[in-house]
Amino acid sequence: MKILAVDDNKENIYMLETLFKSYGYEVESSQNGVEALEKLAEQDFDVVISDILMPEMDGFQLCRRVKMDDRLKEIPFILYTAAYTDPEDRKFALSLGVDRFVVKPLEPAAFVEIIKEVIQNHKVKPSNNKVVNKEEIVYLKKYNERLIKKLEDGMLQLEERNKELEKS
Repeated sequence: MKILAVDDNKENIYMLETLFKSYGYEVESSQNGVEALEKLAEQDFDVVISDILMPEMDGFQLCRRVKMDDRLKEIPFILYTAAYTDPEDRKFALSLGVDRFVVKPLEPAAFVEIIKEVIQNHKVKPSNNKVVNKEEIVYLKKYNERLIKKLEDGMLQLEERNKELEKS
């Protein structure tokens, strides 16, 4: 089985490569969605595991592009994130056609079991690619809502830290 791991964090990539290679899987990696699409165009993969928060093209955009591509849309797609953990993030990801939404950190053995389950389920019944006929404006509205929420949360955290620093 061949896995494409997409994450801009080198430590995360190293962890994914080490974990899945130890189970006998072949693993290729990319640091963002743009690189991932290039690899997907050149090679065949059995599953894509992607972080969400990345430069150039994030995991939401990557998933959407994969699920809209007739050649790629049947590849199981897993979003693996520590930054986007809100239930609305999960709901949005599922609306894009992800097969599984996994929150970091996760025990390695449990993660491997999730990958096996997703691939097995995908072989039994192909994914339902809901995103293919979705209107662009609906997608952009929801996507922007998720980004704005993440930025607002980050700003609130920065304000709280600044207040703490001023007190000390």
